[in-house]
Amino acid sequence: MRVIDSHVHFPSEKIIDTGGADRPEGKAAGASMPGAPAPANPWLIEEKEKWKRAWRFPPEEKLDTEESIRRWKAECDSHDFLKNVVFVTAGDNEFAAELAEKDGRFIGYAHHDPLLPDAADRLEKALGSLRLRGYKLLGPQIDVPLNDKRFYPLWEIAQAREVPVLIHFGILGGAGGIANHININPLVIHDVAKDFPRLPIIIPHFGCGYVFETLNLCWACPNVCIDTSGSNQWMRWMPYELNLEILFRKYRETIGAGRILFGTDSSWFPRGFTDAYLDEQIRAMVYVGYSADELDRVLYSNAASLLKL
Repeated sequence: MRVIDSHVHFPSEKIIDTGGADRPEGKAAGASMPGAPAPANPWLIEEKEKWKRAWRFPPEEKLDTEESIRRWKAECDSHDFLKNVVFVTAGDNEFAAELAEKDGRFIGYAHHDPLLPDAADRLEKALGSLRLRGYKLLGPQIDVPLNDKRFYPLWEIAQAREVPVLIHFGILGGAGGIANHININPLVIHDVAKDFPRLPIIIPHFGCGYVFETLNLCWACPNVCIDTSGSNQWMRWMPYELNLEILFRKYRETIGAGRILFGTDSSWFPRGFTDAYLDEQIRAMVYVGYSADELDRVLYSNAASLLKL
């Protein structure tokens, strides 16, 4: 078995690179997570603890940057099947580039605020001299519809460079987070996908609650892929029964195994690389009937092709 984890966050307080500047409109970006709940609310605290208990995750350790780098190197060493780790966020673009230089198994994405006045220039630099391999965005943190023409210079750069754009849609922040926003629905990117047919777009977490919409988007736009990252606990909030087997079967029936990328959404330690997510996803694919070749495509070769490894 060989694996590329296509969705990892290097431990950092920032999930969007603001470049040290405030954008000219909308709320400021760069918070650790939008819609952070008031810590005194007992229900929200219990929901977070329930998630940790369900997966038997230990308490998070506060590590300095160098120790976090050392730990991630050790994770790759101890999991010999783990060929590459894609850090979709790492605090800022410059550090993401430094991180990728420290180990050939590390890959970095740009993740700066797309509403910055120089966002296009930043992306050109990130994909050029910084040699980052993609662009990560959080839809519900961007207060302008993603099909707005002001973002088209970004899509043009990413398409010209042939790098993927990973965009989170759906609920953001877990219990107490964002559930309603102009960029909550992945169909907002439909016209962009049509206008930029050579731009690879990745929708993470199977669409994060917007399964019908994501399937429709993928059916209409062959340049749209999905990733499988995270605990996908959003399945608990759906109005109909849903599990990983259903998701893997439905996406395979709709778009084939060639547009599904494995990811974990791993980040902090001592959890590290989340083996439990990998085990659950492999089990679901095997029970659904994925062949050995299809398993390899999801776990490794789809991402390797997309990232030109």
